[in-house]
Amino acid sequence: MNLTDVGEAASLLRFALVPKQRPTPDSPYRALLDRYRTDAEFAEVVTRIAGGLGIRVHLPTQLGLLLTGASDGPFAVTLDNSGLLRRTGPKQLQDRYCFGLVLVGLAAYAYPNGEALLDSGSPSVRSAELLRFLSRHARAAADEVDESGQVQSRQLGEAAKLWCDLPEVPVNDSGRSRDNRRYYVHALLQHLVANGRARREAALDDERGEAYQLNDRFRIGLAEVTENAVFAVLAGARRAEEERD
Repeated sequence: MNLTDVGEAASLLRFALVPKQRPTPDSPYRALLDRYRTDAEFAEVVTRIAGGLGIRVHLPTQLGLLLTGASDGPFAVTLDNSGLLRRTGPKQLQDRYCFGLVLVGLAAYAYPNGEALLDSGSPSVRSAELLRFLSRHARAAADEVDESGQVQSRQLGEAAKLWCDLPEVPVNDSGRSRDNRRYYVHALLQHLVANGRARREAALDDERGEAYQLNDRFRIGLAEVTENAVFAVLAGARRAEEERD
C-alpha cells in the first residue's frame, strides 16, 4: 500500500464526513466507495486511519460511507457542536434540555424496539404526530426517572418536566417565540434535514403534519441516545400505541 493509496483512503473519509455529499455516478466519491467495497486492503487502511482519528466506520450505503465519532474523540457530535441554534443566557439550559428530549423522543417514536434499530430503513415521521406523542408521554417519562440514576437520565427527566410546563404553540400572534413545544420539534427536524440525516417529504404532508423521512445516517448515530431511562419509557409507550393500532 503506497502513499497514494493512503491519500485516497483519507479522501474517502473526507467525503464521508460531509453529510450532504453523495456518491453519485461517476463522482470521485463513488469511485472510492466502490474500491472500499471490493478492495479489502484498501478498506483496512480506511478503517485504521479513521480509528486513529476517533471515527467509527459503518457499512457503506446509498448515502455513502457512514461514520460516527467516538464519544471521546474530536468528531463526537454533541449539542454544543451540533449546529442547533441555542440561546445564551438564562434560556440556554432550556434549549439544551428540550432539543435533547425531542431527539430522544424522535428515536423512540421511529425506532421503538431493538430490531428496528438493526434493520436498514427510512421511517417517516410527521411533526404534529411527534409533538403529540411527546406531550402525551413526557410526564410519565419525568416521573419514571430515579433521582439516583445516571446523569443523562436525570437530565432528560428534568427536560421532560420542563417540556410539560411549556405551551404547545407560541402564545403571541407573531409566531416567533421559541418558548413552545412546536418550535423545538420543528427546529430539530429541520436541523436533521440540513445535516443529511433526514429528508423533507412535502408530498406526504397531511393533517398529521409535515412529513420527514429519516435515513441510515440518523439511525446509526442513535446508540448513545437510547441508553437512558427516558428513552425506555417513550419507546415502551410507542410500542403500546402501535399494538393498539
